[in-house]
Amino acid sequence: MNSFRFIHAADLHVDSPFRGLTQLPEALKDMVLQSTFAAWERLVELAIQADIDFVVISGDLYDGKDRSLKAQWRLQRGMERLSAHGIPVYLIHGNHDPLHEDVRWNWPEGVVVFEADKPRTVIACRRDGEPAAVISGMSYRDSAVYDNLASMYPDVPEQAAEAEQSVGREGGFSRSSHRSPDGRLYRIGLLHATVDGRAGHDPYAPCSKRELIEKGYDYWALGHIHLREVLNEYPFIVYPGNTQGRHVKETGPKGAYVVDVDAHGHASLQFRALDSVRWRNEQLEVTDLPDLQSIMELLDVKMNEWRQEAEERLTLVRLTLTGRTALYSELQRTLLVQQWIESWNQQELERLERFGETDIVWPVGIRSECSPDMDVDAWRASDSFPGDLVRLADESLRDAAKRDDLLEEALGAFRQQPRLQQWLAAQPDDIRNDWLREAMLLSLEWLQSEVKDA
Repeated sequence: MNSFRFIHAADLHVDSPFRGLTQLPEALKDMVLQSTFAAWERLVELAIQADIDFVVISGDLYDGKDRSLKAQWRLQRGMERLSAHGIPVYLIHGNHDPLHEDVRWNWPEGVVVFEADKPRTVIACRRDGEPAAVISGMSYRDSAVYDNLASMYPDVPEQAAEAEQSVGREGGFSRSSHRSPDGRLYRIGLLHATVDGRAGHDPYAPCSKRELIEKGYDYWALGHIHLREVLNEYPFIVYPGNTQGRHVKETGPKGAYVVDVDAHGHASLQFRALDSVRWRNEQLEVTDLPDLQSIMELLDVKMNEWRQEAEERLTLVRLTLTGRTALYSELQRTLLVQQWIESWNQQELERLERFGETDIVWPVGIRSECSPDMDVDAWRASDSFPGDLVRLADESLRDAAKRDDLLEEALGAFRQQPRLQQWLAAQPDDIRNDWLREAMLLSLEWLQSEVKDA
């Protein structure tokens, strides 16, 4: 077996719209909108600079079925660069960019697109023309595929590749040593699928880890799940995650794997970040901080940490304040939070506009999930008005009808506002429970402060 090196990437989602960023300054908004293209260009540059033999992409190159001309053109330019350097690309289409006749694109030499009717198998070669691996893959024809595609992949892909070559269906560049040699090659399965189910993801092309292991492949190059994860080693079953995070639920570094395979078929993986915009969902513990200034000073420290970790990338942060604090009622004020965001924004805009810095740390939201500095359980057990208040809230949280009666009474002043009334009626149970719990804590804190001041 010949040693070789390849890149495994997936879920590029080029030209994602990034909705909901209306509050960003135009300069930052443009950086975000260009980030999926930038990740693709960094992937191309990585392949060229790291002496890669070939690239595999496990679906969802585009963000939607209707590919924008801009997205196709930018991908085409990258493919042309790879082709000019003799680096083939093997790709499948996934649920976001299913393959059908209306969206076919003429890629340059060296780009192999696996069809959607059945798995196709090809021999991938090193740059010197020597056989490196046998790759099986299959694209989606529709946005929703619930068949087990993995079960259709050949058990002996070398034979399948020989059969396809015998009828003239070769992949990659035409090379003299392109025929499969006698014996076994390193086996790669290119698959856009859901392995053993994933919460929050549609179960497209479902299969099990055990099934993939038993298939006899050496490396399953997966796509569809945006969280980077190595599900198994020997054989490797790998989700590389997407190449660029697109919202605050896709946090942390995003990129692709560089995979080195030695002459014995042993693989080692190295993650390489490709993102230019990084999302963070952070918590700031404010317990024991005596005042708002202390919280702001702690936030400054954290911002500098996040800035350094981003390595000159734009960082978008959703911040949640947590902990038990005497500042509870102040932190619940919408005006205070808005002032914080404005101050934070002004500081970062100065870095951007005056000094041309790109390592901006920008808030996309601040919220408080703090609790007041009090013993709610002690009040609950007490024979007092605050105790009655806590017990009423507990009972109402268990009884949706009683909870809604309380909310209706408290919000009665809004009955003459049809749109607001409609919005209130549409709020789910968890939001209504939060309102009730919040009202109880604010009332309890006020009552406790009155007792202290008496």
